[in-house]
Amino acid sequence: MSFWQGKKVVITGATGFLGSALAQRLATAGARVTGLGRNLAAVAYLEKAGVTLQRADLLDGDAMREAMAGQEIVFHAAAWLSGRHGQESDAYKLNVTAVRELVRMAQAAGISRFIHISSVAAYGPPRDGDILETQPVAVQQSYVYGRTKAMGEVEARQLAQELGLPLVIIRPGMVYGPRAYGWTINMLSLVQKRTPVILGRGDGYACPIYIDNLIDGLLLAGSQPAAAGRAFNFCDPPITWRQFFDYYGAMCGKSPVRLPLAAALLIVKLLYPLGLSPGGITPDLLQFYTAKARYPTTQAEQLLGYQPRVGIDEGMRRAETWLRQQGYLPQSQSPL
Repeated sequence: MSFWQGKKVVITGATGFLGSALAQRLATAGARVTGLGRNLAAVAYLEKAGVTLQRADLLDGDAMREAMAGQEIVFHAAAWLSGRHGQESDAYKLNVTAVRELVRMAQAAGISRFIHISSVAAYGPPRDGDILETQPVAVQQSYVYGRTKAMGEVEARQLAQELGLPLVIIRPGMVYGPRAYGWTINMLSLVQKRTPVILGRGDGYACPIYIDNLIDGLLLAGSQPAAAGRAFNFCDPPITWRQFFDYYGAMCGKSPVRLPLAAALLIVKLLYPLGLSPGGITPDLLQFYTAKARYPTTQAEQLLGYQPRVGIDEGMRRAETWLRQQGYLPQSQSPL
């Protein structure tokens, strides 16, 4: 029998891309899933899979305590991601304060495992080479999302140790695939709008992970005893930014626009300090696009038995099929 059969699981952020995919997979595996979020109409299809949807704001303590009651496992997927999710002042409330309170509530409710979904952004600006889970997270970095994710991790880990709550921290890379806004819909849009996305030679490393691969990892993190108390990277094998954007270019028939590295450096050195950033180029973005950072999944492979099932070619093919079905691309062209 599946580990998840009959397990009572609550997922925060179940109305988002990652949370909804996780809820659907867990329900299919036999779990009794309660999905929390605000825009329940966006994921009404989850009810057909057996997910119980419950409207709850992450900052509503009473609603969250009620949702935790009687549950066994918590997946915390809700987060402040960018300005699309409120002001920067909300980032600390959602990514730090709410995490701390949820850990406290989970312990009081007798939760057996709390899986906190963070990000490789918590490590801070990427650098060349392998970035392992033993590297400290960067709580002083300038990138708001990365900084608050790092701070949330530190708070969660310290409090979980004090309270004796089994905590697992998951650090995914760029999660893409059907329904993904940030690393699928938005990436296609950048290429279509002719926004410069290749800085220099485009040989820095992207760190994508296909949604199904990440869900595989999350289910292992929630079920394997060896996961408790640890952090895990989850990224597919690295590819260059040129390769990554070439997939989207092939989908829409446009070559990704390249900006010479010298021009990008001038923008961040001369124009960015003046409040100008043509093409949205910032110092953080330049470093992100040019570093050759790798986030190995060695620890997940060795301790959890994790192996990615969907390669980049197949993942992008599935993403393209969905983009055409949803009207982001014309139906007339053939998928990759």
